[in-house]
Amino acid sequence: MSLSGITVAITSSRRASELASLVRKFGGVPYIAPTIGIRSNNNTLSSECTKFIETIESKKMHFFVFMTGVGVFNLFQCVLKSNRLDNVIEKLHDTIVIARSNKPVLELRKFGIATKFVPKMNTIGGIIDLISKLDVKDKNIGILWHGDYVDAFKERLESLGSKVFEFSSYSYSANLEQKNAAILKEMGYDYVAPSNEKIKGLIDDIVAGNIDTITFTSPPAVKEFFEFASRNNKIDLLVDKLNHNVLVVSVGPSTSAMIEKFRIKVDFVPHAYRMGTMVKELADYISSHT
Repeated sequence: MSLSGITVAITSSRRASELASLVRKFGGVPYIAPTIGIRSNNNTLSSECTKFIETIESKKMHFFVFMTGVGVFNLFQCVLKSNRLDNVIEKLHDTIVIARSNKPVLELRKFGIATKFVPKMNTIGGIIDLISKLDVKDKNIGILWHGDYVDAFKERLESLGSKVFEFSSYSYSANLEQKNAAILKEMGYDYVAPSNEKIKGLIDDIVAGNIDTITFTSPPAVKEFFEFASRNNKIDLLVDKLNHNVLVVSVGPSTSAMIEKFRIKVDFVPHAYRMGTMVKELADYISSHT
């Protein structure tokens, strides 16, 4: 299995360096151009933090879903400063905690909060499949989102008879603010900051035929990339090049769905929706097609 010297564009920020190392390991040439960062406005975070604490303390939360490790870290640092951490932890001990993946599991564990369930697929669809098997009728469900809210998820939970309470501790941005870069570094991410210049350079290189494969690892990264192209009047040319000249790789179903919203055909999705697996199976795929 080999990436045969092909150029692989990496649009992830938090794990860009790790993915680049894997691409090199399999003989590829990594092209790092992250398309997404995080923004944490102090006033907004403080407001969300207050809402989170007040809701946890005043209402019985039967279930709570934590989407990302960064979200847990960011929110709980704010809770810690409020001097209400012990009370929040006590309330969550009486709640069925669901984590989308191992990252929030690990962050929650640092505060002594045990995770009851992790879906087989770390996607919104995976969480819906898991929750659909539980008794959630007339139950309160809290969600700590990643940078975007997903209305369809809330609507699905409400259709099952649940009452949903939503919170967020950061939003997505095409730029990675310095304070948020420090958060990612403290959490152990070997991140690469996104920028408009890098995104523009990636688009130009795709159009010029310098990119063989592009990888997408989250719906927001896809959305930011194509909206940037649209704002800069490059979307039609970019879509044409991606559909005819570049192998488009998606880490999983949610990311694929976002790619397809922009009229792009996804060429490859790994069997296990994880970044490391994606690169390994991509190498297998390319080896079998060359």
